[in-house]
Amino acid sequence: MKKFLFLVFGLFLILLSLSFVSSLQIEINSNYSLGENFIAKVSGNFYTPLTKDNIYFYRGWLDTSFGTYSLEKIEGDYYISFVIPLEKEAGNYSLEIKGAKYYSGGELIEDNVSKNFDILNKKAFVLVTPPLSKPSEYYYNLTLTNLETKKIDVLYSLEGTSLQTVSLKEGETKKVTLKTYGGNNFEKIIFNYDNLTYSSLVYSSLDQIPIENKTYFNNESINSTNGNETQNNDTRSWWEILFGTGNDKNNSTNNETNETKNNETIQNESNQSDNNDFLDVCIEKNLPVCSSTQECSGSLVDGKVGQCCEGTCIEKKSTNSTWKIIGWVLIGITAIFLLWFFKSKFSKTRMSPGGFFKK
Repeated sequence: MKKFLFLVFGLFLILLSLSFVSSLQIEINSNYSLGENFIAKVSGNFYTPLTKDNIYFYRGWLDTSFGTYSLEKIEGDYYISFVIPLEKEAGNYSLEIKGAKYYSGGELIEDNVSKNFDILNKKAFVLVTPPLSKPSEYYYNLTLTNLETKKIDVLYSLEGTSLQTVSLKEGETKKVTLKTYGGNNFEKIIFNYDNLTYSSLVYSSLDQIPIENKTYFNNESINSTNGNETQNNDTRSWWEILFGTGNDKNNSTNNETNETKNNETIQNESNQSDNNDFLDVCIEKNLPVCSSTQECSGSLVDGKVGQCCEGTCIEKKSTNSTWKIIGWVLIGITAIFLLWFFKSKFSKTRMSPGGFFKK
């Protein structure tokens, strides 16, 4: 009998505690910087779906707006995300859910739930978009904009993995490429600079990781191509160096064809190789690898095997036209000198009956 009464009393306490706990909850950070990502999680046993008509923002007691924001339903919970506008005033704000119908303690309730947060009088070092990503492919991009008044090096990585670096000039915008591991999981991307840390959220719903498209060369192919070009330059005659040959166009076409074939062969070999360190570094840093006929407009970044270009790859300027101009100038000067020499010689001689020239 005592055990039965104890069990009934325990169940009564559980039901009583549930009646005082709302099943609608809002999870947000306590404060945000200007330009920082705002992500709020709203969870509950909803009777009707949550819409933007149920979402309100306040500054103190006054209505306010944060512009366009995203509302996503992921695994039964709702996520509200946007970037804190740079022009927002510092102060106390709140997010309130109004008119949402949800179950609490076994009862259907239509009530208002709010959560406060502060906007600080400071600016984030970088603006990251989108705040919440749902990539549909293995590799995906995030856009970074430097909010500092100087060049900065931002460290970033998927939480728990090795750090990568992206350099941003004042006001510069770049895209960084990351890879997801799939499996219907949330992944947090961390951005760090000058002991400050901000983040963005990624939800990967990829059950099967698609095959990667590997289109970058490895370092050995670049060195090999450069070596061939050096040998070709050394074996050309001075006439070919100055004026080129009539087969330049054909040779150029053949070289491009050969390089294309070589690159395809190298790519196939790279696909079969187990050492993908250079590929991973370049892709994760979102930096291109310049071919042998290109040069980097910026600085080179050391990878584990080779170097990536921190800028854009541009075609190398051909020096054949310059040498041709120099050659023709030398020929012109020689011709003028010869004309002057013979003219001076002839002007100092006279014709005579006794000989062809008479000094």
